[in-house]
Amino acid sequence: MQQDTFTLGVNYWPRKKAMYWWKDFNRSEVETEFAEIAALKLQVVRIFLCWEDFQPTPDRVSDRALANLGIVLDVAGDVGIKVMPTFFTGHMSGINWWPSWALTNGDDPGGMLRMANGEYTTRRGRDPYTDPLMLEAECLLIAAVCRRYGPHPALYSWNFSNEPDLFFVPKQYSDSAAWNKRLAAEVRKYSALPVSAGMHLPTLTGYNGFRPDLLAPNNTFLSMHAYSIYFPQTAFDDPLNSNVVPLACLVTEALGGKRVLLEEFGYASSEQGDISEHRVVRRGAIESDQYFADDVSGARYYQEVLEKLAHCGALGAFSWAFSDYDPLLWGKPPFDTHEHERFFGLTRYDGTVKPSGEVMRAFSEWVAAGNLPPRTVAPLKLDAHDWYLAPSANFDRLFQEYQEEGLIRPS
Repeated sequence: MQQDTFTLGVNYWPRKKAMYWWKDFNRSEVETEFAEIAALKLQVVRIFLCWEDFQPTPDRVSDRALANLGIVLDVAGDVGIKVMPTFFTGHMSGINWWPSWALTNGDDPGGMLRMANGEYTTRRGRDPYTDPLMLEAECLLIAAVCRRYGPHPALYSWNFSNEPDLFFVPKQYSDSAAWNKRLAAEVRKYSALPVSAGMHLPTLTGYNGFRPDLLAPNNTFLSMHAYSIYFPQTAFDDPLNSNVVPLACLVTEALGGKRVLLEEFGYASSEQGDISEHRVVRRGAIESDQYFADDVSGARYYQEVLEKLAHCGALGAFSWAFSDYDPLLWGKPPFDTHEHERFFGLTRYDGTVKPSGEVMRAFSEWVAAGNLPPRTVAPLKLDAHDWYLAPSANFDRLFQEYQEEGLIRPS
């Protein structure tokens, strides 16, 4: 089964700005780093529209942020890459970044760390899927962006949020399905480009308020984020297991009935890439074990995952992320508490390319030369109703079967 293309991309934050990018925007920085991405032969950058920066009040979209987004699109066009903007960010790297107007007066000190206007907060957020104020604001932001930039030639697709269940868990599946449908309809008023939602592995392994079969009717393709370093069966004993990501692709495809873009995959490296080790890191107030990989192991992981995704019929794969972050950011959230988030890059903070980046470049060149591997792993046949009766057990069972039987192999 030969497939026609395999798109290689990367999730992007500037290495010296990270989530503070839009507050301190600089065109030359984007020009330099997009040129680096183009030199890696990657075709798409996924960027994130920080909600509080793009929509300072529910009834107003920032003219400055919109203009800077246009600069990003123009720079991407100049270097020959496409852009996937992600709305309503939202959840990012272990913190939920809320617009202050979207917070209630209710207090909730538990759950994911929350920030608004540069300060930690324990205020509870409004429901983004059903609250009328939130829905009207979301449609306003989509309209402002898509009306202005829908025809821009550098656009690849539109993406609805980033792992939105970590931002706010829908109370029921029908809420997220209706939300996705309404946002897609708003995009369609201004743009015919593909739309997707930024889902991740917990969508397949438990209740997080989203299901591929309920998103698929209003998404052009399905997106999935999967990390073997976080999957419970591999995180401690086999953190660079290269079957987790392709299996997530296959299950998403089977449940949703549409092809899948692996919108995020990757690993945290050690700072210099010279050792592999487990270390205790803080995630907010919680301490937990985290794996950091050496360069050689990380490059091998990238190679195996890319080949297996091609054999499983994926639309493509986007690395998390473009660069390790500059040490000047390490004292700021989220990097002050989430140390591993500093080191997911294809490049280091000094701009040198890691071996994983070289693998992405070589794979892109290989595909461009007509050497894309054919699909050799048949689609799974799964019933969504039956799957969600015991999603975690079902995924674990398939994972063990694939491990034992070797159904996914690199070339």
